[in-house]
Amino acid sequence: MTDFIRSHLSKVKQSKQVARRHKQSVKRGAVNKSRLNQPSIFYSQFDIAIKSGSGWQMVKCPFHEDTHASMGVNREHGGYKCHACGACGDRIGFYMQWHSTTFIEACKALQLIEGV
Repeated sequence: MTDFIRSHLSKVKQSKQVARRHKQSVKRGAVNKSRLNQPSIFYSQFDIAIKSGSGWQMVKCPFHEDTHASMGVNREHGGYKCHACGACGDRIGFYMQWHSTTFIEACKALQLIEGV
């Protein structure tokens, strides 16, 4: 090969690598869960009072007629599990179930999608 062809192919290869790295670093549309409010603040929007501390706290489940606390909410990561009706998940899942939305709609409403 001639020197001209080698240098041209080298430049093309380098430009493709730069474009690939740039595309990987943008991550357009990625969900950033760190944008979620703290569990106590998040659940207060739904009239569920979470006391300070760590571990699980029992509260009344909003997804069925509940006369006593049957749903556990984790104060650290915000996961929930109802021992009566079986509802469980994380804060995004709670929002999805509360508003009957899809994952994408919930992430948009909670402003978790980056690069949009």
